[in-house]
Amino acid sequence: MSTQSTHSVSRNATVLLGSQAVTWISSFILMIFLPRYLGSEEYGRLYLAMSLAIMTQVFIDFGGAFYIAKEIAKAPGNAPSLIADSIGLRVILSLLSLLALLAFAVLGGYPPRVQLLIGILSIAKLWEGTLAVYISSFQGFERMEFRSASSITERVLLTVTAVPALLLGADALLVAGLMALSTLASFAVASRFLRRLVQSLPPIRWRSSWQLAKSGLPYLMMAIFAVIYYRINAVMLSLQAPEAVVGWFGAAFRFFDILMFLPSILSMAVFPVLARTARESGTVSRTTVKSLEVTLLAGVPLAVGTFAFADRIIAVLFGATGFAGSVGVLRALAPGLVLVYADFVLVTALIAMDRQRQWSFVALAAIPVSVALNAFLIPYFQQRAGNGGIGSAIATNMTELCILVAALMLLPRDFFGRTANWQPAKTVVAGACMAGAIYGAKALGVPWPVQVLVGGVSYLAAVAATRALHPEEIAFIRRSMSIGGIRRLLVPQRSE
Repeated sequence: MSTQSTHSVSRNATVLLGSQAVTWISSFILMIFLPRYLGSEEYGRLYLAMSLAIMTQVFIDFGGAFYIAKEIAKAPGNAPSLIADSIGLRVILSLLSLLALLAFAVLGGYPPRVQLLIGILSIAKLWEGTLAVYISSFQGFERMEFRSASSITERVLLTVTAVPALLLGADALLVAGLMALSTLASFAVASRFLRRLVQSLPPIRWRSSWQLAKSGLPYLMMAIFAVIYYRINAVMLSLQAPEAVVGWFGAAFRFFDILMFLPSILSMAVFPVLARTARESGTVSRTTVKSLEVTLLAGVPLAVGTFAFADRIIAVLFGATGFAGSVGVLRALAPGLVLVYADFVLVTALIAMDRQRQWSFVALAAIPVSVALNAFLIPYFQQRAGNGGIGSAIATNMTELCILVAALMLLPRDFFGRTANWQPAKTVVAGACMAGAIYGAKALGVPWPVQVLVGGVSYLAAVAATRALHPEEIAFIRRSMSIGGIRRLLVPQRSE
């Protein structure tokens, strides 16, 4: 990785890490309060509505999350027209998606309360489409502090309003309304920051908007897969299992989803750099490899810890009684953390190298695989274990493994070099040492907080002993924790 690329990635990652620290805490608080105060059935209804709304959002974005950021990174001067035309496209898609979502809620035969929840969250799509354009633009300009400020506004506002409301007895309908309002506030903040980068937007060229739709089609196919793969579980569970099971799965998956912060941050920080240097194969390869090494170093211990302490995590966050079924789901999801962490980085590299068309075919082919696995495994585990969520979690991991294999096959030959890189294997060995230490401590009856400490120390010792952490990764981590990056997050600077 070149010095310039490393500096850019580190700067962007610093800002995003600072933002994530705030949004993660906010999300963590919500994760504790929502299931506990709504109950498994009511939370299951809200989670179903959220999943359907997120699935709709992918059509509104129409692949813009990647396309807009990449095009602006390559040619910043074209940003005003690109942003305006993208907004025009998303206004139309927002209206169509709103109508489609409401029709699905009625035709799907969902109870009136669920229909109302879906309706509230679908209305928010009217401004979330434009917000997504602004967010992608910030990424393309590599102004992650603007993106972070918008994200912080949404999460913090939702937390400070929803938590007191829940304590006062609010139901899922009020929470859904607060979610919609928080995204509206995020949109207002993002609009203000966009004016620092683009003084004014030209009129929308509707013919160009149509061309953007065609250009974004491959990205849309990838996004459709990602959403179906991650969110179809709730829909299929709702059709094949009681609402409480949907709540169990939703609680476990919410925790799993929060653990996605590191690869998500790194991918967002790396993507514009990879897009700019896409023709420099050596730079792309080195940047991707280093990013992969860093994510695996974090993903392996998180997967081991999540599996080992799933019962404690669920008991502390949601309550051991109402959400006991979430323990098995979380344990089933835990191994998939490593796969997801690796896939984040590899797919980002493929898109930066303009291989989105090939990847879209893989994504399309994976959809029936995911649906078929869920269709088989959900009723299987529902009948035998009374928890179809476990089957859905296993289906998620199996699909993620297919994604990993496909991503490796689509990368250029010798992408990882001819010299063997043993870092991933060393990281896995360190994770095995951590697991052995934790379960050894459990066998001795050691309290669980001490087990956590023993496992962490064992992992760090194994990483040091195997030299899995190279000096380059250490330097990258140090740069990512710079005070300057945190300052940019708290006080976004104006463009030159």
